[in-house]
Amino acid sequence: MTKEERHLWYDFLSSYPVRFLRQKVIESYIADFYCSKAGLVIELDGSQHYEEENAEYDERRTAELEN
Repeated sequence: MTKEERHLWYDFLSSYPVRFLRQKVIESYIADFYCSKAGLVIELDGSQHYEEENAEYDERRTAELEN
């Protein structure tokens, strides 16, 4: 986990009243955090996701995870 992922997990999600999973495989992607009860996926993207060549990948990933 990245520093930001560790912070979110250990300081909030691990003790949150609704259960979250880390590194959940969804289709061909691995979501950073997932809550089935809320139907919520949390992705913490680093600076590499701001590069143009990664934009298409991110758009495909977002569309698939939204489904």
